[in-house]
Amino acid sequence: MKGNSVARGLLEAAGDALRGRVVVNLTDGTSSEVREVAAVVAEHGGEYLHGQIMTIAPGVGHPDATVFYSGSADVHERHREVLGLLSGQAPLVSEDPGVAVLYGMAVHGTMWGLLNGFLHAAAALSDAGVEVGRFLEEAKSPLASLSAFLPSIAEEVDRGRFATPYGALRHHLPSIEDLARESRERGIDDELPEYSRALVAAAVERGHGDDSYSRLVEHFRKA
Repeated sequence: MKGNSVARGLLEAAGDALRGRVVVNLTDGTSSEVREVAAVVAEHGGEYLHGQIMTIAPGVGHPDATVFYSGSADVHERHREVLGLLSGQAPLVSEDPGVAVLYGMAVHGTMWGLLNGFLHAAAALSDAGVEVGRFLEEAKSPLASLSAFLPSIAEEVDRGRFATPYGALRHHLPSIEDLARESRERGIDDELPEYSRALVAAAVERGHGDDSYSRLVEHFRKA
């Protein structure tokens, strides 16, 4: 079964057979779709928990695998042992049933951004005759520092304070411009660095040149 629309249809068809039962839904979809499914279950007297699987199929059941859960805290606690069979990590992230899928989307969005940036870099390196594996080995330390930087970015976003004495947007801009120009000169796609350049340039023009990169969260918050 794939998708919350299918899950909702099946649960609506079950009707009062859901009364007194626990439903753990592991299908994909948006947070609003999940809440709609949860409402159907509640309407018919059932309890609901949503799970977002964060591993490929062979990883299900592995102690290092993660499934995010949101919804009924009571259900999560009562069935902790069973849920643990699916993954070693099974945190309840919220009692709002839609939050688990947001966690999944946040991980995937970060992954796709990382992969796109890396593959663009790989194209530039390959064009220069540099083996990508060699780059990874020799750039191991600065690449590792990228993930270590995320907690400070998260703190700035949560607090809404972006001013920084180091790594400000005005310092990022020349390097991004260099990457965009290098891409064009090599004849490789410049859409990704140009997109980043436009974001940073616009923020600098709005007077945020002394703020950290986390200031750009305001761009993504726009409807």
